[in-house]
Amino acid sequence: MANSPRPGVWVLERSTDEGKTYQAWQYFADSYADCDTYFGPEVEHGISRDDSVICETKFSKVVPLEGGEMVISLLNGRPSANNFTYSPVLQEWTKATNVRLRLLRTKTLLGHLMSVERQDPTVTRRYFYSIKDINIGGRCVCNGHADTCDITDPNNPSKLNCSCQHHTCGPQCEQCCPGYQQNKWQRASIDNPNVCEPCNCFGHSNDCYYDEKVDERQESLNVHGIYDGGGVCRNCQHNTEGVNCHKCRPGFYRPFNKLLNATDVCQPCRCDLTFSSGNCMEGSGQCECRPEFLPPNCDQCNAGYYGYPQCRPCDCHANGTQGRVCQVNGGQCPCRRYYEGKNCDRCSPGYYGFPDCRPLGLRRIGWGAL
Repeated sequence: MANSPRPGVWVLERSTDEGKTYQAWQYFADSYADCDTYFGPEVEHGISRDDSVICETKFSKVVPLEGGEMVISLLNGRPSANNFTYSPVLQEWTKATNVRLRLLRTKTLLGHLMSVERQDPTVTRRYFYSIKDINIGGRCVCNGHADTCDITDPNNPSKLNCSCQHHTCGPQCEQCCPGYQQNKWQRASIDNPNVCEPCNCFGHSNDCYYDEKVDERQESLNVHGIYDGGGVCRNCQHNTEGVNCHKCRPGFYRPFNKLLNATDVCQPCRCDLTFSSGNCMEGSGQCECRPEFLPPNCDQCNAGYYGYPQCRPCDCHANGTQGRVCQVNGGQCPCRRYYEGKNCDRCSPGYYGFPDCRPLGLRRIGWGAL
């Protein structure tokens, strides 16, 4: 203070939303009775939790009349005072974007207690607050992932950011760095630094994100060769795709002798699109035949087709045709018993379940047995 006593009753307040709202950080009064009178009987007189809002009485004495000091610690005496880095509650408790002093009553040298007939109504109006200097010390909240905060914020030269470790990023090391999102970000603890691990993209991408569902299904392979974590690679290069950039894109295949981290791991399929879908088998590169052609060489028509190399669909349905006749040049297909239609593609009356065509009586018997 300057040339006045310290305030008699006041509140130290903080804001965590740039001054939009304020909450009490600590109360100050002459006595515990005044604490209860001004701030309510529920106010705490001693620290019981990391975020206890207490009422302090030792800074409201009338002496000294001027030049008094108040050294207020928001950490000392709290349960996690020696474990600040690993206490989320205490870290939240000490966060503030703005600090406000709400002064409620001066020290009046008991002038406010004079008897009514002797009371001078101007007494209390002649008292004043005089503050000479305010120093606020703070520390960065780095979630256990930094030892110092000495990096100037590019958007605010008066603000310092954490010097992050453990492959974490952000002003407060509050997220995993790009490419290190194999596991969900966590605060560091005494027992585990919770280092952010790199995603395993086999060298085909430097970008990834964490997916909780992928983690639950154990679909992501980490750099240790274990399906653990939820890292999903993005922007896979070298014609790769998949959670770990571990598969070849359609139209490419991985030869038997190629390692997953080779830049040329995926080779183009060399297939004739007249007979092939354009895709090919992993390892061998054997072309995948279109449905109307018979694998593996696609050099004749598949079942249900005729007329290589055009391979048109058969006129007759194979299940319903005698001798599995395929081509009748637009005529009637020779239907088996229980089948009918020009193409033998439906059941005769009294039968059901094409293409098997079973007697209706069997269905009734089956229902009766249920």
